[in-house]
Amino acid sequence: GIRIALERAGKLGYPVAAVGVAAPGPLDAQAGVVLMPPAFPELHHLRLRSRLEDDLGLPVRLEHNSTAAATAFLRQHDSENFVYLLLLEQGIGAGLVMERRVHRGAHGYAGEFGHVSLDVNGPPCPCGNRGCLERLADVDAICQAYAGRAEADLTLAQIVERAGQGEEVALEVLGQAGRSIGLAAVGLVNLLDPSMLVLGGPGARASPFLIPAIRRELRDRAYPYMGWGEHLEIRVCTLPNPVGRGAAECVLNALYRGDIALNQPRPAAGT
Repeated sequence: GIRIALERAGKLGYPVAAVGVAAPGPLDAQAGVVLMPPAFPELHHLRLRSRLEDDLGLPVRLEHNSTAAATAFLRQHDSENFVYLLLLEQGIGAGLVMERRVHRGAHGYAGEFGHVSLDVNGPPCPCGNRGCLERLADVDAICQAYAGRAEADLTLAQIVERAGQGEEVALEVLGQAGRSIGLAAVGLVNLLDPSMLVLGGPGARASPFLIPAIRRELRDRAYPYMGWGEHLEIRVCTLPNPVGRGAAECVLNALYRGDIALNQPRPAAGT
């Protein structure tokens, strides 16, 4: 965890000026508060930044997990405009990069891609809507869909392995998840005109079976007469721990901008 990383930095003689932390959204990065991530009720209204600052004695920067992952990818690649799709066990987020700037939206809530509703009569989502993308295509949804068809409780890695062996149920379940992601991505492509979609997170393990279905939906539905879907690059992120790397990058950027002052003592609680 954070303490282990701080201990390692101390042993190596690296001074730590601040700590970057990423969490599922929606969140208020400026206030340092995790708001109401539907899949994590235990995190609702958690004042994560102040809690960690009190515990660690260091300034803390809170960032949305998909924005953090996009920031890490941006650091390593020269693409000007891309969308980073973070495929998690519980949830799907989108980090939006335009003209090499990460966009968080007017209130900092941008990127809740998993709550694009694809079916108004679909399964209920903890967010209060129905048929949300993440209820159809996050890792948990894939595993549940497979269990419902094959009556076997497998991990995503095992489902991917079976798909690689040609098992029909595994191929159909992964294909449907890819179609759902592709349908939702059509709106992103039509609105933002990115040069690339990036798949990251645990769900990207299934990318060999997701990408063809995503590509078909984009080809057929994203301005097909212009061929956007056919020419859009779809890449898999290979960075180790992109969310953690991105959280560190975000706090470093905040230090460079002067949002966090170096060597500035934190005010005592309640002052």
